[in-house]
Parts: sequence; C-alpha cells; structure tokens
Amino acid sequence: MKKLAAMLGAILLLSLTGCATEDYVRTQVDPLTERVNKLETAVNAGLMTDADRAAVKQATDKSQQAMDKVNALEGDVKQSAQKADEAAARAENAAKEAQASADSAHHSVKKSEKIFKLEQKK
Repeated sequence: MKKLAAMLGAILLLSLTGCATEDYVRTQVDPLTERVNKLETAVNAGLMTDADRAAVKQATDKSQQAMDKVNALEGDVKQSAQKADEAAARAENAAKEAQASADSAHHSVKKSEKIFKLEQKK
C-alpha cells in the first residue's frame, strides 16, 4: 500500500507541472509576427529607413527567441509526459501487486478459519 501511495504521489506531482499552451504561445508570438509582416511589406515596397531595418532585425530576433523557447518547452512537455506515463505504469503494477497480496491474505484468512473450525470439532 505504501508503494501505491508513493506512486500516486509521484503521478500527482508530475501532473502539477505546468506548460505553455498553444493559445498562450500564439498570443505572445502573433503580435511579433504581425509586426514583422508589416515591416517586410515596407521592405518590399522600398520604403525602409535604417530605423525600420533595425526594428525588423529586432522583431525577427525576438520572434526567433520565442520560437526557440516554444521548441524547448515542447521538448520538456514530451519528457514530462513520458515520465508521467512511466510513473502511471509503475503505479498500475504496484496496484496489481497490492491486489494480489490482498487476495492472497484473504485466501490465507479463509484457510485459517477452516483449520480453526476443524480443530474445534476434534
């Protein structure tokens, strides 16, 4: 039972870890994407100043940083999910072992009761 409780505790801890949702990431990256698109349009029209070029570079760099963070988070989420799956499998095995032990104990109790009743008849 202690094993089962420990495994369930591990699963609970793993489930409490947070991760960024796609919608949250979009809300953070979309404004940068819009800004880059506007600046690219200005570049294509030949209307860019040095300040515009610097802004394009800054927006592109920030957009790349955001994508790098998203990719890193995705890897972390996959790793956490794999660990949670492994912990769940261990918890399931522990639960099966606990059930088998309980069944064995119940069988032993029944057997002891029968022996006791036979001894009482003698």
